[in-house]
Amino acid sequence: MSASVLIWLLCATGGFWCVGLYNRLMRMRARALDALGSLEKNLRGYASLIQVQFPDEEGCYIPLQWAGLVSKVKALELQCKLSRAAPLQTGPLQRLAQTVDEIAMEWTALREQPADLAGPSTPHAMQKLWDEAALKVSTARGGFNQIVELYNEALHQFPASLVVGMMGFKPAGKL
Repeated sequence: MSASVLIWLLCATGGFWCVGLYNRLMRMRARALDALGSLEKNLRGYASLIQVQFPDEEGCYIPLQWAGLVSKVKALELQCKLSRAAPLQTGPLQRLAQTVDEIAMEWTALREQPADLAGPSTPHAMQKLWDEAALKVSTARGGFNQIVELYNEALHQFPASLVVGMMGFKPAGKL
């Protein structure tokens, strides 16, 4: 076998390997983006629960103890838009994660307030619906983080780590 044939075989093998690597990473990235979309869909459940409780009408009264939660849920929509505009980038995803954590803390504080003469501060039906929405968000968040972890591991595996930068792939942020 001549040297030129060997060189062409090595080049062809390297080229096919790069195409396979690129396709694999693009599939993993697409799965992560799908998981982020699923998470955003579940996060909209918070907004719909707040919308039912406090409709956006002129003069709608929002009790002071609910104001923090309502403002955090409204900020959540902005954070989702920012994370959609810069998909899988660390900064927007960290801010989204922080907002989701703040919503969970606000809900816990609101739920643990003692009942007064008017009854509990959170209606029982809303507590159940909120807990269901929180479970869906938690599950979707965990699934997204697992997919991103696999994607980031694939970026750092040898020999892929030698060429992923040239292909334009960057590590994704986690929630």
